[in-house]
Amino acid sequence: MTKTRCMSLLDDIAGYAHRANIGPNGINEINEDYNELKKLIEEHFTPQPLKFEDLKEDMFVIDVAFRTIIQIKGTDKSTTRIDFIDHDMEEAITYFQNGRFYPITIPKVMEE
Repeated sequence: MTKTRCMSLLDDIAGYAHRANIGPNGINEINEDYNELKKLIEEHFTPQPLKFEDLKEDMFVIDVAFRTIIQIKGTDKSTTRIDFIDHDMEEAITYFQNGRFYPITIPKVMEE
């Protein structure tokens, strides 16, 4: 589903609710929910770079400097050093730069 389609569906739902003449309290709640869902759609389709404090051990992130996915193994706040494992399963270090690391979603495989 595209961002445009999500926003269109959200607008349709808001339109239906407003036409239903729910009343002032209902309209305020609809507007709040609409704005929150709009924000979530925006965040989903336009991810923001991670801050240094967002990086956690065993977290997978996109490193846009090297166009690859890395796994964080540890961080040092005093130097902004990041220990990580790269796509070749090699351990390495780098230093934090604004706009370099982005979140990704890795599905968790459940054990039986």
